[in-house]
Amino acid sequence: MKHRVLLLEDEPAVRKALERALGVAGYEVESAGDPSSAYLLLSERRFDAVVLDLYLPNMLGDAFYFAVVRHWPYLRGRVILMAGAPWSVTEEWPEEIRECPMLVKPFTLDILARTVASLVAPDERRQTNGL
Repeated sequence: MKHRVLLLEDEPAVRKALERALGVAGYEVESAGDPSSAYLLLSERRFDAVVLDLYLPNMLGDAFYFAVVRHWPYLRGRVILMAGAPWSVTEEWPEEIRECPMLVKPFTLDILARTVASLVAPDERRQTNGL
């Protein structure tokens, strides 16, 4: 069974490249260019992980993160944050968001795939062990 990943990235070229890379890595990928579209996708189907750009039009990614994990708590611990600067996550943010994996652009597509795998791997261990 393929794991389903939601990708939220507002830059079309970056979104397409990341979507393609995750598909090649074996994931079923749905992507959105804005928070409203992503929220709609989340309401329609279940995702195993979310890859979230912190800088979005009309809403910052941290606000979207909190809206998502409050509405779909199973996604807590399954969100990867992306940003163009390492200082994007600040000490003022709650520990919950600071614990999310953070990919600083530019990052390699291999790192993206390995980071997603690290979030969905516990599911595979449970299935293998019959839990």
